[in-house]
Amino acid sequence: MQLSRQIALALALTGMACGGAQAHQAGDWVVRFGAATVEPDVDSDAFAVAPLTGGTVDVDSDTQAGVTVTYMLKDWFGIELLAATPFEHDLYLEDTALGRTRIGETKHLPPTVLAQFSLPGYGRVRPYAGIGVNYTRFFGERIDDGVVSPLIGGADADLHLSNSWGLAAELGVDVALSEGWFLNLSAWKMDLDTEARLTVNGTTVDKVDVAIDPLVWMVGMGRAF
Repeated sequence: MQLSRQIALALALTGMACGGAQAHQAGDWVVRFGAATVEPDVDSDAFAVAPLTGGTVDVDSDTQAGVTVTYMLKDWFGIELLAATPFEHDLYLEDTALGRTRIGETKHLPPTVLAQFSLPGYGRVRPYAGIGVNYTRFFGERIDDGVVSPLIGGADADLHLSNSWGLAAELGVDVALSEGWFLNLSAWKMDLDTEARLTVNGTTVDKVDVAIDPLVWMVGMGRAF
């Protein structure tokens, strides 16, 4: 997150060095796009089935193309939709004799709808905040049989992640450039809980609850129409 803090400071200093700019208005469509990064903050229950007893699940970060579209119902209030190309995450097993071991991968899509509120601005700097609901759909789970199968006697293992509904909160800032265009930095904190279901030869042998609760942040550009 050190990089995102430096970018936020740079955007703020850019705005303070410039003159005033008109904020978004009721009836505007505001599109923001850029590189979006998902940084999971994982808290996993432990597997109870041998030989994975005590093992927990971890999920790594990923960066994809992200976009938000906001319709301004009022000068100070809009409805935002967050979307992105599918994120792909490596899955790890931790807290076993093997140490931190990559066991597979999964993909997910995180469509999120938020009520967005404009905050008092300064010069060209226009901050905003939002609150809403996230739906995360997991798909494409794949287990590395070369790692997992030897642990369970050569059997065919799979790991399935349940989809998730949760709250989402947002902070962002636009820094106006030319008419209608602006730089953007935005971040979301999401409540994302899933159930990891381990199957062996098609039979469920264990389930663990995994709180992923990612911080999602995006750096890019925007345009108001």
